[in-house]
Amino acid sequence: MKQIILLICLLFLVTSCEIQYDGETKIVVTGKIIDENGNPISNKNIDITIYSDDPYTPSDLISFGKSDQNGNFTLIFPTPQGEYNFSISVNNMQKETNEFHAIEIIADKNNFENYKLELKNITLYKKESITTLRLLLNKTSTNKQLTSLQIDGKQFNDLIVLNPIDNNPNNLQTYYNVLKNQTIIVKYTIIDYSNNGSTVQSISIPIANDEVNYTITY
Repeated sequence: MKQIILLICLLFLVTSCEIQYDGETKIVVTGKIIDENGNPISNKNIDITIYSDDPYTPSDLISFGKSDQNGNFTLIFPTPQGEYNFSISVNNMQKETNEFHAIEIIADKNNFENYKLELKNITLYKKESITTLRLLLNKTSTNKQLTSLQIDGKQFNDLIVLNPIDNNPNNLQTYYNVLKNQTIIVKYTIIDYSNNGSTVQSISIPIANDEVNYTITY
């Protein structure tokens, strides 16, 4: 008897965690895939997975398709009931020998207008066009702090969050995927607590073909 009750409880737990959908209401995601020169890229995989922040709720691969000869795609699928995130992956189902990088776009219901999300142009970069820039922060004084670190130049992000969470200003990004053969401008602010002053500094870093490790001493 106890085994039967346990089995019923387990079945209830599994079925209650399934994602429920509104079959009468559809969601539409559209976009266009292009290369770094603005040319359309056809026959690239797009798949959409929905998931929740609740660890007990499973994820669902809800829709998938390919870009047409003009790089355009339209995916239509039923609306999930409840609050879910949408992971739109572009080019992630291709073979490792594929010449283009993959991109993942994270959205939520706030990004949809009238049940439609228009991603417009999604740029895929060739793997051979990308290298890395690492900024090494060398702090020489406990009285100083480096803040507001940002770069100006062509870079590639393989993860795009349409509604990013506010980050701690002390958690500075120091690793970047950047295009080769350009000059990156790095801007940052140094706060000196010994005199309550701050200075804004700017440096130029040439990027060729190899990865670059650049040390900022402050």
